[in-house]
Parts: sequence; structure tokens; C-alpha cells
Amino acid sequence: MNRRTVLKTLGFAATLPLTSVARASEAYASRPIRLVVPYPPGGVTDVAARLAGEVLTARYGQPVVVENRPGASGLIGQQVVASSAPDGYTLIMGGLGGNVLPPVTVKGLPLDVPKAFVPIAQIAEFINVLVVSKDSPVTNVQEFVALAKSKGAGAMSYGSNGIGTSAHLTTEFFAQRTGLKMEHVPYKGSGELNIDVANGNLDFSINNLPAVLPLVKKGSLKAIAVTSTYRSKQLPDTPTFQESGIADFDVTSWLGVYAPAALPPALAQELGDVIAKGMSAPEMRKRLETAGFEPQPRGAKEFAALNQRELERWGEIARRANVVIPFGKG
Repeated sequence: MNRRTVLKTLGFAATLPLTSVARASEAYASRPIRLVVPYPPGGVTDVAARLAGEVLTARYGQPVVVENRPGASGLIGQQVVASSAPDGYTLIMGGLGGNVLPPVTVKGLPLDVPKAFVPIAQIAEFINVLVVSKDSPVTNVQEFVALAKSKGAGAMSYGSNGIGTSAHLTTEFFAQRTGLKMEHVPYKGSGELNIDVANGNLDFSINNLPAVLPLVKKGSLKAIAVTSTYRSKQLPDTPTFQESGIADFDVTSWLGVYAPAALPPALAQELGDVIAKGMSAPEMRKRLETAGFEPQPRGAKEFAALNQRELERWGEIARRANVVIPFGKG
């Protein structure tokens, strides 16, 4: 997603029906709120943060300063927020890729991420897609599995945007569910990876929808199945893995807002309610969908439960796949 698309998606004015949300603390908010994005500007996390900022400004009348603090795969920004006062004036955007996968895959991580933050609100999720070259004979998941088994263990190759990423571990989960053994080729990003799949240098990848959608629309990649339990509005003819015969296969990447762990529970609940309600507004849902997201607003309690479930699930997947990354080597 380029900067121009992001700016068009964000807009500059959104009227949100937030006045009915009860506040747990009348003292909040009396000054600007800082929302840290631990990645560079222009990406999906940055987009989600700016939309969340609009919701908070509409409710509290205070500006939300989105501060990009990239570095060390998000750790720099996380450390900044973890050491901030737990007063609700410093928040951070996070999600599966920053708050769940590193704690279960990275050995020697210098921050205990699950203990450093309290989940506030989920904003949205985006699905992953199994894609192959347009020239591949495969047209569905069962054909893919049959082809992989006929070639033998390790003959099929797939790429991801790095060891321990959601794309990598989602593919390992697929392998575990089907009994397949395939060769993993890590890349530094999705650009070269997508080109190699399109050219047939790799057999397939399971990648985030926003990363592959342009090439699917162009016809260079063929979408075989999506990892969610529902079909994507942007790929309505592409079935889910469950529809394709892979039972209990439900994987999405997701984004949400977190705060330092010692934030008072009443304020965490209030902020979660405000953000979830704001993100549920029809105009905001439309803007999320335009940016490639699937709107999935959740308040603090539900979001905390999701984080715990995902830590347990992805921890087990990583252990079974023997994915252990020494800190600084990923």
C-alpha cells in the first residue's frame, strides 16, 4: 500500500456517533494523546493508527499525535511505550506480528511483551491467501495437497517475509494440518517474494491479502484459498480453507491498541469501549475496508481474551515447527 493510497483512505474528517459512550474517568483526557506506531509511515499499522486517532479525537476533543518509532522489528517503539506513564496518554498500535509472534518465537527478547502491555481494543484484521503462479495446474486446496504429496517431502517450496512471521507460521500450521513437508525460503519483504511465486521460482506462498491482492487482480498470481472462516469481499470467488476440506483452519492477522500494563482497569475499559464503538460506525467500517482490512472491533475484555488465545495457539504451532530465533538473528 503506497502513501497516496493511504492518504486517500484516511481523509480528513469523520463524524462518529460516540457521544453515548459512558466515561469511567471524567479527568481523561485533558491533553494530547500520543499513539506510537512501531513501524515506518504508510503501512497497514500506520493506517489503522490514524483511524483510531480520529476516533479518540472525536470522543475526547484532544489531538492524537501518531508517532512512528520504527526499528528492531517493532521493539524500539514497544520499549518507548512500555517505559511510559500508565495514564492513557501514551498508547501503541500492535497486533499478531508484534505482540504474539515474537514472544513465542524469539529467544532472549529483551522485553516481556505480554506483561508489558494491556490490550485496549482490536480495530481490524486481514486475512492470508494461498497463492500460486497463474501457470500452476493447481486450482484448489485438495489438488495442491495431492500435488505436494506426489512430489515427496521437501520438493515443494514456499516463501515468506521472514522467519517467525505470520506468513511463515501460517504455512507451518497448514503443513501440520495436512502432513506436508515443504521447503521454506525466507525473504526480506513481499515484493521479491511475490515476483518469484508469479514466475514459478517458488511453488506458492501464504501471504497477507493486501500484499498479494494487486497481483491477483492483475492475473499474475492465482488465489487458491483464504485462511479465514469467511470469504473476503475483495476475493468473493476464493473459498476458505475450511470450505476446501481443511477443518478448523482459521487464521487472520489483526491489529489493535495497547497501553502500558499498569493502566487503571477502568480507563482501559473506557478506552476500549470508545475505540470499538467508533470503529463500528458505518463510515469507519467503509474506510477500513477500502484500506484492505476486515473490520473487527473488540473492546478491552474481548481483545485481552484474543491475545491470550493467540499466544497459546501460536506458541504450540511454533514449538511443533521448531521455530526458535535468537534475538538479533531474525
